[in-house]
Amino acid sequence: MTVLNNDAFLTRLTRIFEDQKKLNSKKVYLTMKRHSWKSKKQIKTENTKESKKQLQNQDSKEQIKEEDDCKEYPLLLRATCGKTKIITYVNSSDSDKFYTEYSNILKVYMATMKKKERKKEKAKKEMKKIIHKVKATTA
Repeated sequence: MTVLNNDAFLTRLTRIFEDQKKLNSKKVYLTMKRHSWKSKKQIKTENTKESKKQLQNQDSKEQIKEEDDCKEYPLLLRATCGKTKIITYVNSSDSDKFYTEYSNILKVYMATMKKKERKKEKAKKEMKKIIHKVKATTA
């Protein structure tokens, strides 16, 4: 995994999409989530400590929520295609510029995306085939 700045991430992302389009074999996965700079282990220990405190004092829960609302968290963007993984962190101050460039890239390469096949659509098609066969045999 390589952590890149925002511009380098966008250029690498376009390169990944172009390579995927040429090879047409691997899928590109994009992930967006809030980043808190804490490891899973730290979060677990904090949660256990907080749960013990909450049993003692119910007002602490409201204080924790207020503290979390005041913080600004960066956005974590991850793109994976096979073995290549790239990551970037987008701050709230840079988000508008980044989103416009990111959305333009996604619009260009949206045609390569495959629609998700739904089970209901398959079932409807099979039913139509059966009905068509029945009508053909009765006519």
